[in-house]
Formats: sequence, C-alpha cells, structure tokens
Amino acid sequence: MKTPISAQLRTSASRLAVAAVLLSAPAIAHAQAAPAAGQTVEPEAVEEVVVTGIRASLRSAMDVKRNSLQVVDSISAEDIGDFPDKNLSEALQRVTGVQISRQDGEGRGVSIRGADPSLNRVEINGTSALSLTVGGGDRAVDFRDIPVEFVSRLDVVKSPTADMAEGGIGGTVRVITRRPFDSKEPFVAGSVQGVYSNLAKEYDPKLALIGSRTFFNDTLGVLLSGTWEKRHLNSNNARTTGWATRAGARPTGGVTGRPTDINGDGTADFIPEIPRLIIDRRETERKALSTVVEWRPTDNFKAYFDATYATAKERVNSSFLQLTGTSGEIDYSKSTVGGDNTVDHLELVSTSAFPIDLVYRNILGDLERTQYTTAVGGEWKLDKWVFDARFDYSNAEVQNNEINSTATAFGIPRAVIDYKGGKGSPNFSFPGLDVTTGQGVQRLDALFNPRNNSAEETAQQFNITYKPDVSWLTSIKAGVQARQFETNQILYQRTSRLSCRTGDIRSPTDRNPSAIVSAQAPCSTLEQIVNLNSTEQGIPFFQTGDLGYSGGVRRWNDNTMATYAATLASSGLVNDVYAVNPNPNTAETFGGRGSFQNFLDTWSVEEKTKSAYVQANFDFHELPVPISGTLGVRVVDTETLSTGYNQIRSNGPSGLEVNYVEGEAEGGYTKTLPSLNVRAEFIPGKLIGRFSASKVMARAAPAQLALRRSIDRNSFTGSRGNPNLQPFEATAYDAGLEWYFSRDSFISATYFRKEISSFITNVAVDEFEEGEPRPFRITTPINGDDQVTIDGLEIGGQYAFDFLPEPFQGFGVLANFTYQKDKGFKQPNLITGEALTFPGLSRKSYNVSFYYENEKVSARASYNWRGDWLITPVGRGNWPEFNKAFGTLDASASYNVNDNITVFVEGVNLTDEVRREYNADARYIGNETFGSRYYFGVRAKF
Repeated sequence: MKTPISAQLRTSASRLAVAAVLLSAPAIAHAQAAPAAGQTVEPEAVEEVVVTGIRASLRSAMDVKRNSLQVVDSISAEDIGDFPDKNLSEALQRVTGVQISRQDGEGRGVSIRGADPSLNRVEINGTSALSLTVGGGDRAVDFRDIPVEFVSRLDVVKSPTADMAEGGIGGTVRVITRRPFDSKEPFVAGSVQGVYSNLAKEYDPKLALIGSRTFFNDTLGVLLSGTWEKRHLNSNNARTTGWATRAGARPTGGVTGRPTDINGDGTADFIPEIPRLIIDRRETERKALSTVVEWRPTDNFKAYFDATYATAKERVNSSFLQLTGTSGEIDYSKSTVGGDNTVDHLELVSTSAFPIDLVYRNILGDLERTQYTTAVGGEWKLDKWVFDARFDYSNAEVQNNEINSTATAFGIPRAVIDYKGGKGSPNFSFPGLDVTTGQGVQRLDALFNPRNNSAEETAQQFNITYKPDVSWLTSIKAGVQARQFETNQILYQRTSRLSCRTGDIRSPTDRNPSAIVSAQAPCSTLEQIVNLNSTEQGIPFFQTGDLGYSGGVRRWNDNTMATYAATLASSGLVNDVYAVNPNPNTAETFGGRGSFQNFLDTWSVEEKTKSAYVQANFDFHELPVPISGTLGVRVVDTETLSTGYNQIRSNGPSGLEVNYVEGEAEGGYTKTLPSLNVRAEFIPGKLIGRFSASKVMARAAPAQLALRRSIDRNSFTGSRGNPNLQPFEATAYDAGLEWYFSRDSFISATYFRKEISSFITNVAVDEFEEGEPRPFRITTPINGDDQVTIDGLEIGGQYAFDFLPEPFQGFGVLANFTYQKDKGFKQPNLITGEALTFPGLSRKSYNVSFYYENEKVSARASYNWRGDWLITPVGRGNWPEFNKAFGTLDASASYNVNDNITVFVEGVNLTDEVRREYNADARYIGNETFGSRYYFGVRAKF
C-alpha cells in the first residue's frame, strides 16, 4: 500500500518515481540554520516513501531547476499519462517567460523571452524537431501532434552550454520522453478519454497505451507507447482584413461616391477592406508511436535506440463570407463615423462602375502532417574517461491538398456593415439577397493547389569527457558534430472556372500565363449547381464568445466537395495539375509547354553544418560560498545551397513572355559561440545564485534563403531570396537568485538581457544581368546592422501549505510573472509614427495555479495571461497588426478509485475567451472564438 499523502507531506525526503532521469538532492528543512563555512551537512535519515501526483511532479521540476548548472525551468509528470496539460505547447505556457501561439484554439508555437517561435530550438530526446509550417517559410516547431502521454519532462533551457547544438535565440525546449529504466518494475498503463468541444458540438475519442519492462537481469529495457485520437477543431473569426482610406471630397451632386470623407470634415476616414466572416472546421485524426530500447550490460556501458513518430490528417472545411476590397460606392446619407476617423456604420450600393461583389468561399481538401525523430547511440566509461556517440535522423513532411470551391455574386444591390456592437466586429446584412442560396451567383471557381513541404536532418556526434584529479576541475569535455539539413517545397496551382460573364473567358490572344482555365455556362446553371450541392452550415456562426451584437448573418451558403465536383463536370474541365497548360505563353526554356507548377514557389535549401566545442566544468566547493559552473566555446561552420528557378519576364514578338530557368546559389558563415554558466550556493541546497553569459544564434527562415529569383526586362526590377543570409545573433546575460525554503516550495527571480543583431530586412539593390544595358533594381533580404535589446525580469515560485492541519495541508499554489522591455527596434508605427515594440513580445505575462491533493482527490485551476503584442510591423495596408491581451482559465480534477485506476475531468478555456487583433484602438481586424474543450476519462496502470 502507498503511504497516505498526509504522511508523505510530513517526511523530509523522498525517493522520486523517475529518479533515473532526474537530478535529485536532499532538501533542507525550512527551520534549519545555515551551516558554517566549510561545514558539510549530512542528509537526515528518514522513512522511505513514494510521492505521487501533483506534489511529486512539482518537486521533480523544482529539483531539476535547483541542481542544474544552467538557467532551466521544467514541467514534470510523475504519473504515467498524468501530464498537467493536454497539449505540450499549452503546458509550456506555464513556464516563466514563455508565451504561445494558437491555431483553432490549440497551442501550437512557443515564444521564449520575446523570441519568435522560429528563433528557438526544439529537441525530442536530443534529436532536432523540424518545422511543419505549410509553405516552408520558417523553422517554428508545431507542438500539437506530439502526445503528452509520451512525455516525462519538458525543459526550457534559457542559458546554453558549449555542448548544446546551436539554434536558439530565446532558448531550447527539450522534450524528454519516458524510458524503460525509469522503472525496473514492468507495467502497462493506458487511458481512455472523451473530448467535447462546445463550439464544434462534438464528442471525440482518444486512446493511449504504454508498456515497459526490463529483461535479462535488468540489462535490457524496452518501452513501447502509442496514442490515437479524433478531434473536431473549430474556430470562428469575424475579421476586417484591413482598413483603407481614399482621398477626395464627397461629390456635391449626389449621396453616393467613392471618397471616404464620410462626415464631410475634409479628412479621409477609414473604411473596412475585405470584411468577412470565417468558420474554420478541421476534423483531425492523430496517431503516434514511441519506442525506446536501452541496453546496459555493465555499469560502464549503455546503448540505446529511440524513435518517436506522429502523424495527423485533417479534413478541412473552412467557410468564408466576404466582400471584395473595392466593393461599391458609399451611401453617405446612411453611413456614420465613430472615433479616430473610423467608420462605425457603412452602407454600400452597387453601381455599374463599382459593383458590390460578395464571395462564398470554402477551403476544402485535406492536410497531412508527419514527423519522426530517431537516435542510435551509446556511452562507454573507462576509468577517468567517458566516450559517447550518437546518430540522429529527423524528418517532417506536410502535404496540403488544398481545394477551393468559390461562388461569387457580382453587383448585389446593397451591403450594410455595422461596427457599433462594441467589440469591433463587422455585422453584415444584405437587403434583397438570400445568402443561403445561389441567388446572383455568376462565377464558380474550382481550385486545386497541392503543396508539399518536406524537411530532413541527419546528425553525427562524438564526445569525450575526462575527469582529472583536480579538486576544482570536475570534467573537461570536447566533441564534434556534423549536421545535414535539407528542406524542399513543391507547389502546383490550377483553377477551373465556370462563368456566365463574358469577361471571365480568356481569349486566344490573352498573353497572361495564368493557372486559370475557363468555360462558359448560363447563369441559371451556376445558380442551380449551388442550390443543389451547397448547404447551410450546421452550427450558426460564433456560438461561443462575444461578438458584441446579436442577430446579423449567422448562416450562409456553404460550398461542398459536391459543389466543386459539379463545377468541374459542368465546365467539362479536370483539375490535373500535371497537365499541359493550354493558356498562351506558358512555355519554359527547360522544355515543353508549361504545366501548372508554380516555379517560383518550387525550391530547395540545403545546409551542411560542422561544429566543434570544448568546455570545462568546475566546482570550488571549499570556498566560503561554493561556486560551480561550466565554461566553453563552440565553433559552427555552415554552408548553404539553394536551388530553384529564375523567372524572366520580357516582351517577345507576340507580347509578354514569361520563361523559367533552373538556377542555384551558395552561401555560408562561420560563428564562434562562447558560454559561461556560474552557480553559487550561498546556503547549500537553499539559497542559490546564478550568472550566465553567452553568444547564441538562430538561422534565417528557409523561404528567405530560397533562390526564388524573378526579373522583369521591361521595368528592370525584380526580387530574389538570399542564400548568403547570416543567422540572427544575440549576446545573452542572466543573473538570478533562488530560495528553496522547503522541499516543495521555492521562489526565484532572474534578470535577463538579450542583445539581438543581424536582423533581416528587405532592401533594394542594383544587380547587373549579362547583356543588359543597365542594372536591375532587385528587392532582397539582407542582414542589417540594427540591434534590439530586451531587458526582462522573471519571478516565479511555488508554495505548499504544509503548515495547515489535515486535510487542508493538501493545498498549494504556483505562479510566475515576466516583465520585458525592448529598445532599438526601429520599425515605426505608420499610423502614429511612434516606435513599435519587438514583434511577439508581451511586456507583461503571468501564470497562476492553485491545487489541492490528498490520497484520493487531486484538483487544479490555472490562469494564463499575456499582454498586448505586435504580430507584424507592416501588415495589410502597411499598418501594424497587434494582438490584444489574452488570458485563459483551465481546470482539472481526478479521483483515485484505487492504487491502479483514476478517473478524471478537465476543462480548457472555460470562459470562452475571444482572441482579438487590431491596427488601432478603433480599428479591430479580427475576433476569433474557439470555445471550450472538456476532457473526461479513466487512467489505469498495472
């Protein structure tokens, strides 16, 4: 039988359930006096107990932080499948200094100390995790598909050591899965759970199973685990894609016109550009497997193999109701202006010159993500020497089979867009038009845009550690590593258009090398296709959260795969993206008539990196204040090769010609990265000070390195990528103090500073082309000489209410707060002229969690909040785009039926918070709701 929690809390030491992967140290009692200089404190002999649940997880994470030579924060799961969150990204947001990005309400990317997710490094058991971003534009790792059930611990390393692979400006996230020698007792554990989404209004299943045992006298360990789940991931967004002004005075002879001086005060007012309502629906199936095999025939040798595989397939159905950006003329008599020269009620009317165009667009098809990481390695201890080597392979691939079915109604009579609801959301109405039918539809587009992004990396590493007979020099370590990284993108595009408008049909003399092939049909045929094949969405728009108004358009025409198929059938066309493009002028110089391949978005980037390091660990334990740490340097050399196509536009004998020529370009750099970490024990085991200084780097986005060169011989302009881009660089400093005043409680404060340089900006440069009389003006990314400095303060801690009488001593709290301030970011706000903050940086953020636990019941409530942050300095219309402050409330509770079975219930985003984006206080551009998620199920271990 397990010792009751009340007895566990009274003990002053514990044996942690996964001691094989944690660095444990005896805790010092709260009332114990500080030892005299040079005095050794022996651990108190105590009863051996087993601690489980929330308290054990927090104690494990605290011990990792306390014993590390680096600045590290951790999250631990002591019980199998009992991770404190249902998504790794959502778990990481509880770490001090970490904020997350979301998609459809799920945590996706992680920002550390203001650094964009693509500027951090992520490892799974030491192997690189790669990006799954559609379009291959960045290096941000997607955390959605790695199951929490696999994970034993998450570490966020904020100060590097020389033996760490480079690649993180903000820090390195280490995902550490369970291993067979965590427990020598064989076990099988699993969970069965359901997930309910109050926006999707669906119940979804999830299964997880994990088993581990050792063989041959505990010399061989094997762990296998797997998960399967289905999820309905819905989000709704009321967006105003941008805000625009048009110069000119209101016409004097009528009540309608185009200039946006709506109130006649001589100032152009802001009106919405492409206002739209969006319903995103993703029916996702996820599968994942993890295998770990370890062989330890002697105490001096071990070998291992581990592999983690995860795949997710999404059936996509996103529905848009939107106006085009230049729709209609303004009815000045019925439109009004609110604060900051921004319209709060806009009415538009169609004219022959400026019709109102209403678009029903559905993004359909499927998207499949696949990733796996593998490692083979070993370690051999020989007297004072330790030799270790490993081979890593990681792969990530996303296949996006995007299909669009779009119906457009041209020249609808009137559109009313109202913003007086108080939340900045557009409230639509279209007098005289039934938006749930095909009324007025004059064009149907069936689009197929398959895109494949793949990335792989192989790495080879060898390390030697020597432990000399020097009291203060605990070890000298050196090593070499080689990594080969390659990422590729292939994009095809084809649209089959069915229209009853003469202007939509391309003539044989049309020289535009478009991916659109057209056919004509009567308008009645188009309307019939929509009425027979399209539907109304089953769940009205924005059923969770608050739009600021009631009523309005909540249902509209929802195109389906049947609409897409009927469009193709009626047009007599097929969306074969590999076929010859029948449009004129699509020949390429490297052979034949043009296909529907998008050559500028088809490219490859390769990086070959060699690195070497040396570091020394030291420990001056005889000093009045014992000091330990590590000092080292890493040298990194990277060669880059980008291959793709050059687009050449020119006027030929029969008009505009566009040709593509294969090409490649090289680049590279060598960087030296020193690092120092110092740990001072002012009171051993209780009061610890830290200092670190290091040089760190993060590589440019692959899309910026890609060739993608385009020149226009008529205008002598063009653009290209830059394979010779240097990485982002930063000099980082940390200084902190940690007080561990009981075995389950601590408080810490850390000041940090990052001096970030080598920012990438787009500039125009002159480049010569052979045979041309003058240079081309080419826009390309380069490394600038600006420097951004981020200064910050992190305060965190946890406190267990041990002093309370039973049963109240099961209560506890953990909280953290981060303040960050930047300077040096020179991109101004083009609206106000004021300096902008560093993109992705929230000045303030905090987390707070309360928990209660006894031998039967465990409960936790957590609130996570971050302040406003800049999404991009230059968005649509050249305006900056911000995200409003955002916070979520989560809660969980479980009941131990017996020592083997636990039932649980959990809730995420219980208050149905809405994520809001804006250009300025009066001009919101997005209001997204994704509702709450509720988990319920049972865990068992035998």
